[in-house]
Amino acid sequence: MKYAIAALIICTLSVSCNSANNQRPSTKYEEKKASMADMEKESPLKFLKISGSHRRNLVSQEVVEGEVSNHATLTSYKNIEIQLTFLSNDGSTVDKQKHTLDDVAKPGSSVDFKIKVSHVKDASSVTMDIVDAVADK
Repeated sequence: MKYAIAALIICTLSVSCNSANNQRPSTKYEEKKASMADMEKESPLKFLKISGSHRRNLVSQEVVEGEVSNHATLTSYKNIEIQLTFLSNDGSTVDKQKHTLDDVAKPGSSVDFKIKVSHVKDASSVTMDIVDAVADK
């Protein structure tokens, strides 16, 4: 009798666990997922972050190295446009340049970049900003 009851309990638990795994996601979940994807596609600058540094190489080029991190959960981004702003010692803008990255930043990952530009006279520092990106399919 004890074995029959134990077998019945095990069978009941096994069937209930299997039925929970076979259920499809609810429509509310699918709607939330779709709205999150739409939000990520419409505002890529909220989900992309940039960090990096700069130096001058032996042939007097400015070398800007860094990474772009994608904090979106569903959307990849391509054609990421970076604006480099060259500043003088007193903080005034000497020059601005835009560069586009060819790599695709997948959700939750980072893309490394290295940009070399000719020497910008009177520039002592460089700031980096992401100004545009396109949601990948």
